[in-house]
Amino acid sequence: MEKITKAALKIILKHIMDVMEEEKQFLIELDGSMGDGDLGLTMCSGFQVVYKEIDNIEDEDLGKVIMKLGMKMNATVPSTMGTLISTCFVKAAPKAKGKTELTLQDFAAMGRAGVAAIMVRGKSKAGDKTMLDALLPAVEALEFAVIAGKTMKLGQQDALAAAEIGVEKTKAMQSVHGRAAYYAEKSIGKQDPGATAVMFIIKGIVRACEELNKNH
Repeated sequence: MEKITKAALKIILKHIMDVMEEEKQFLIELDGSMGDGDLGLTMCSGFQVVYKEIDNIEDEDLGKVIMKLGMKMNATVPSTMGTLISTCFVKAAPKAKGKTELTLQDFAAMGRAGVAAIMVRGKSKAGDKTMLDALLPAVEALEFAVIAGKTMKLGQQDALAAAEIGVEKTKAMQSVHGRAAYYAEKSIGKQDPGATAVMFIIKGIVRACEELNKNH
C-alpha cells in the first residue's frame, strides 16, 4: 500500500476520528489548563464532519476532495484550531490537484504547504509552543523518509515519532499565542494542546496505514 486513494483517505479519516474520540477527555483537560477546554470536542466534531462529508463528494480528484473537506471543516468547526486544521487542508489541496492516488512524496509536499500556511495564518514559528512544533518535525521526517526511499507506513511512523518528540519539547516552552499566552511562565511544564492534536492526527494516519497494509 504505497498510494493513497480516495477510499484509503476515508479509512485515514475514520482512524483520525477514532483517535480523537479516544483522546477527547485528555485534550479537554490539557486545553482546559491553558485555554477554553473545547479542543477535544472541536477535534472530534471536526473529523466526524469530514469523515461523513467524503461520501458526499463525487469527485475522484484528491486535490478537489481535500479542498472541499477543508472548506466543510472551516464552515462547521468555529474555533482557532478548527480554522488552522482546515487551512492546512485547503493549502495542501493544490499539491494533490489532478491526482487520484497520493504517494509519500505527495504527503510530504502537502505537509510542507500546510506548515507554510500555518506560519502565515497563525503568525507563528517553530518554538512558539503551537501545533507547528509537532507539524514541522513530522513534515521534515516525511521529507527524509522520501529521500531514504521508505514505504508509506514507515514514513508515517517516522512522522509520528518526530511529532511525539516535538510535543515533548513543547513542555519546556512558554506560550506566546492565543489564550495560553496569558499564562506566560505558568504554561512552562505543560505540553501544547495544538501540537498534541497534530500528533493524534498523525497517530490516526499510522493506524490507517497499518490497516491498509494488512488488506494488501
